[in-house]
Amino acid sequence: MAMALPFYLGGYFAIDMCVGSLILFIWETIDKANADAFAPAVASGLICGDGIWALPSSILGFAGVKPPICMKFLSKKDNARVDDFLSS
Repeated sequence: MAMALPFYLGGYFAIDMCVGSLILFIWETIDKANADAFAPAVASGLICGDGIWALPSSILGFAGVKPPICMKFLSKKDNARVDDFLSS
């Protein structure tokens, strides 16, 4: 089931789960009692926060706003060629 989630919900969800699991692992090694007590509440808050961001994100997407972050690992010349291809 956990392996199928990114295929249904997108890759960002798997990255969020991985980072959250890493934070919980570190939190449990530092303070096991508080991690056990507050981990469900913190996880619920983070999930709700991600859902709240979906509305502004979709409005910005409809408005055609491009994010300033580039996740392509290409040279500057190749990146310009890809951007020209995608914009046409």
